[in-house]
Amino acid sequence: MAVLETFARQRLGATREPWDNVLRRNVKVLRFGGVWRPASKSGWRHCAFPLYFASVCGSLLNIITLDIVRSWLLWGDMTEVTFALVSAMTNVNGVFKMVHCFRHCETYSRLVSELNGLVELQRPYCEGNGDLMAAFRKACRRAARLTIGCLTYMNVLGQMWCVVPLVSHVPPGSRESPLPLVSLPGLHRENRGWYLFAYLVECHAVFYWNFASLGMDMFFASIMIQVTGQLNILNIRLTQLRQEGSTEDQAQLPRSTGFNLSRNDQHQQRSANDFTRMYSELCECVKHHQAILKYLEFLERVMSPVVLTQFLCSVVAVCVTLYQITFNPEGSGVIKCAMFLPIPALQIFVYCWCGHDIMEAGLSVSLAAYSCAWVGVGQRVTSALRIVMCRAQRPLQLTAGKVYPVNRDTFLSLINASYTFYTLLRQMRNR
Repeated sequence: MAVLETFARQRLGATREPWDNVLRRNVKVLRFGGVWRPASKSGWRHCAFPLYFASVCGSLLNIITLDIVRSWLLWGDMTEVTFALVSAMTNVNGVFKMVHCFRHCETYSRLVSELNGLVELQRPYCEGNGDLMAAFRKACRRAARLTIGCLTYMNVLGQMWCVVPLVSHVPPGSRESPLPLVSLPGLHRENRGWYLFAYLVECHAVFYWNFASLGMDMFFASIMIQVTGQLNILNIRLTQLRQEGSTEDQAQLPRSTGFNLSRNDQHQQRSANDFTRMYSELCECVKHHQAILKYLEFLERVMSPVVLTQFLCSVVAVCVTLYQITFNPEGSGVIKCAMFLPIPALQIFVYCWCGHDIMEAGLSVSLAAYSCAWVGVGQRVTSALRIVMCRAQRPLQLTAGKVYPVNRDTFLSLINASYTFYTLLRQMRNR
């Protein structure tokens, strides 16, 4: 009977909560993009994965090679060289993410398993408390919407990038026909075989870049959102700390002593039990807070080089894309650059937004500890609360290569840096 009830709940989706693997959606995206190894250590999927990875990575490397060749052939043409630089930097970033995950696959798997363990620590408290469960579900919804929304936007944009070369007009004296990413001098649509091959290879790179590069960004963003959710759950637990024992214990207290205690003695013993219970709950909160801090240190070690590379490549991409929109005389090039411009800015913003939320939730731990019912409790509880508040006042700040803090101020400074470099390029062109 219990088996049937469980099966029915699973079929109806009544109690489906992503406790077991909160990142399963992101892992599926990366696995589809050729970044994440298959779960099984044997079978045809495991054997075919290196070839799958090589095909995706090879497409991106092919675009980088074509960008270098085009820059060499058209050296001196500022517009063409800068357009090739945008494409090259974007694909270099994607290749770096893929290789980093491929080389450290065990570390990435540990990142997922430890996050699931972190969620499991506070699961018993969430299942019995509506506020805690709401905070957990809110984090899961935010991660799902961000992942699905960004990937949907990028896939629609990628399809537009692939369609624009087919519908764009080619001037009669043009040296080449347009392609989604890199046009090859001397390759025209009349040469259908080579043009079709180059077109399909570049469409392959555009399609899989969305899942490999942007999918990695959504992976780390989802982790940060889940960690923020765990901090919010911890804050609610700290706020709900009260000096009260269970009614059952209080009812059994006179029978368990075997003496006719006075009303004052009973009150003192109940207060002592209440202090002990509150102190025990506070100790559990402290342990979970320490577990979150330890996990954030591990997350920073894994994520730091990826975020630093993303910041550097995105700054260059935004700068050069602004230059292209300003000075590119071709209509199709302006359209493609205008469609591409939000992408590097979005990739920077996602990291900075999620990292800033972690910092704010971490600082809120101190206020949550102060907001509990600490008035009149024992010295042990107040001393522990002071320690928690002092530790929580240090910001939980992730960094990119120990250079940039991952927060909203960094996002503004990087956008300002992109505009500064753009102004420098304009001055160089005018001279």
